[in-house]
Amino acid sequence: MLLIRALIFWLISAMALAEGQIPSADELDSIFAFRGVIYQQEDGAGGKGGNPDLEEDATIYEGIWLYQHRLNDSQAATLRFTGDLVTAASYDDAREKAETVSQATGYNPGRFNFELGWKYRSYDQFGFGLHASYGQEYAYRSTGYGLSLSQSFAEESTYIAAQFQVFDDTVRMIRFDGSKEPDEPRRTYSGTLSWTQTLTPLSVMSMSWSHSEQNGMLATSFNSVVSGTERVFETTPDVRVRDTISVRLKQALQQNSVQLGLSYYEDNWDIRAAVAEVRYFYHLDNGRLILEPSYRYYHQDGAYFYTAALDAPERFRSSDPDLGNFDGHSAGLLLSAWQAGWFTQSLTRYDIGVNYYRRSDDLNFYWLTLGWYVPL
Repeated sequence: MLLIRALIFWLISAMALAEGQIPSADELDSIFAFRGVIYQQEDGAGGKGGNPDLEEDATIYEGIWLYQHRLNDSQAATLRFTGDLVTAASYDDAREKAETVSQATGYNPGRFNFELGWKYRSYDQFGFGLHASYGQEYAYRSTGYGLSLSQSFAEESTYIAAQFQVFDDTVRMIRFDGSKEPDEPRRTYSGTLSWTQTLTPLSVMSMSWSHSEQNGMLATSFNSVVSGTERVFETTPDVRVRDTISVRLKQALQQNSVQLGLSYYEDNWDIRAAVAEVRYFYHLDNGRLILEPSYRYYHQDGAYFYTAALDAPERFRSSDPDLGNFDGHSAGLLLSAWQAGWFTQSLTRYDIGVNYYRRSDDLNFYWLTLGWYVPL
């Protein structure tokens, strides 16, 4: 089994515009940024964690490069590239069998994704953006499009935004036994509404609602389920509707700050999940050093068709532990430093972070992140 999880944590910040002034430099100025991740998944309990019938150790090396170029006072263009090298026992086994048994060759030995974007910010605090992306890996190919809208009010104390995305993807049907079937489509439509509100000079609250609808081949093609004495393909419904509601509060404590977050997720596969998170931002050297410890608790009730094994085949079945019942605890520490950069005298940000995530189904995760952000 391999389901590449959301292992890159992203920060979405909404910078309001001052009426009658040019847009904030943080939004449109030319920048270069890099984020690298080394990610290790360990199948605990002697290889019996997660799906007890599969070896689920995995290693991922990922790099994200972002370049933004200011076009004029109100516009900027962006280019983002993401590249992965993936090693995972079940995925490698399916790929090698496919190449041996059916001579199937994949789209790409690793994973890459390109995204082009354009941003517009007006003098009356209105924002608009467009982006398009293309990516592929050995058993998957994706094309995406999206747009964003934003507006700030009340002397920048209130900010609302909306994002919409469409993905038209292709799943390469390479099965666990090496057989190859015709490719299948997968389409995803998603939208997010968010609201950021300044409560006091020392506190900010943000709320968001995300909704997505998927249809097509939604199973992982090379996953399998034990049925009696045989192994059969994973099958899932071909429609999935998801909703997530999140609330975050950030409070300043003299020169430091704390952030609290709560999220709730549900979908029509009967998966229910809740998240509670706390982050503390400890400032040193007049803010040039920031130490950020964090803790996150996750609880999930699994899909109605999730099972470790079957006595007889069912219409829908999956032994993917990401669709099962589990709790998770993660802790992390991020160190950020601001100093003159290698290519500019402007302040440049360097990040290094470590994280550990332990799940009740004995799948454990470790990752190291390295970051670099420089204005151009």
